[in-house]
Amino acid sequence: MAEETPRAFPPNVPAPPLPRKGQKANVPRGRYKARGIVLHAMKYGDRKLIVRIFTAAYGRRSYVAKLSAQNGTRGFFQPLFILDFDAWAGRSEMHNIEQPQLGVALSQMPFDIVKSSIALFLSELLYRLIQDDEPDPGLYRFVEEAITELDDMEEGVANFHLWFLVRLTEYMGYAPRDTYAPGYSLDYRNGLYTADPPAHTLVMPPTEAALFHTLNACRPEELGAVRLAREQRVALLERLIDLYGYHTDAIYNVNSLRILSEIF
Repeated sequence: MAEETPRAFPPNVPAPPLPRKGQKANVPRGRYKARGIVLHAMKYGDRKLIVRIFTAAYGRRSYVAKLSAQNGTRGFFQPLFILDFDAWAGRSEMHNIEQPQLGVALSQMPFDIVKSSIALFLSELLYRLIQDDEPDPGLYRFVEEAITELDDMEEGVANFHLWFLVRLTEYMGYAPRDTYAPGYSLDYRNGLYTADPPAHTLVMPPTEAALFHTLNACRPEELGAVRLAREQRVALLERLIDLYGYHTDAIYNVNSLRILSEIF
C-alpha cells in the first residue's frame, strides 16, 4: 500500500511522492511550495535568518530568510509556528524562503508564557532529534496536531510536555511493548513493563511507570483530569530524560529544559 500523504499538507499544493521513513528525500530543485514547522532560527548577517524547518514533504531542512522591517518577516519564524511558504533552490545547500504565511493561526501560544515556554522546549528537542532530509509523515502529523492542541488547551497545560515526550517515544522507536499491569516497572533498556525490576538502573519504578502508561493512553483534551503534584512531574520528567538519554544524548543539549523545569 502506498504511504499516505500527510493530511496537514495544503490541499492546493501538489505533494511529491514521499520516501519511506529513514530514506532521504529527493532534494527539490528550482521553485517549489512547502509546509513546515519552525524548529530553530538564528541570525545570519544583518538582514537574514537561517531557519531550520521540519517540512511535511522533505523532513528537516535549512532555509535562508531575508528580513524586512516593513513586512515583519521575522515574526513568522517563532518556535513551532506552522508555515506555508514558497522556496527556491539555488546553488547553495540552503534554500531560500519567500512569501511565508501562517499555515495555522495560533491564538494563544505566542502570547502565553507557559505555552510559549513549552513550544520553545519542544522545538529545540525536535530540532535535535529529527534528521535532515528524512521525511516522516506520521511524526509530522503528530507534531502539527499536537501544536494545535496545545494552542487550544484550557486545562492540563502543565502536563502537556510530559504527554508529548511519552507519545513521541512511539515515533522515535523508543516505545515499550504494551505489557503493562498495575505495580509493574518500565524497563526501558529492553522496552517492556515487568513485574520484577531488572538488575540494571534503566528502569522506571512502578509510580512513574503507571504515569507513563496513563499519559500514553491519554488524548490531549483529557490531560486536565490527570492530577499531578509538582514533585510527580519532576520525577517523571527526570525518568523521561533518562529514557531519551539512553537512546540519544541529544536531549542533554536542550538548553530550554532548565526553563521548563523551573516553570513546572
